[in-house]
Amino acid sequence: MLGLVPGAKTGSGVRSLGLDEITSRPTVLKCMGRSYSAARSGGAVVIQDVTDITHPLPMGRAEPRSGSMWSVHTPRGRLAARTDETLQAIAALREANWPPRDPCPQGGRGPGTV
Repeated sequence: MLGLVPGAKTGSGVRSLGLDEITSRPTVLKCMGRSYSAARSGGAVVIQDVTDITHPLPMGRAEPRSGSMWSVHTPRGRLAARTDETLQAIAALREANWPPRDPCPQGGRGPGTV
């Protein structure tokens, strides 16, 4: 597990949830400026982007594997990560669903170019 949520002070008692701690009641988490819902369903943890509550976006699901590790898959079934930690699963799904964008995709002049 990552342990503390980024920015948390040591000894504050704040930590990230393990995937095995998620229940059938949706847990809302903040990660990278967006809101995500994680809920146990049929033995797996289903993760959705709920930043726009009128249009939740399925991100994927985490399924238990050997030991405490979980396999995290996109909605199309592609393996995004293996982890036991909720924020790592969300970050992997976000990266798989929204890859980084080049600020100058056509080789144009952007910040820092001469």
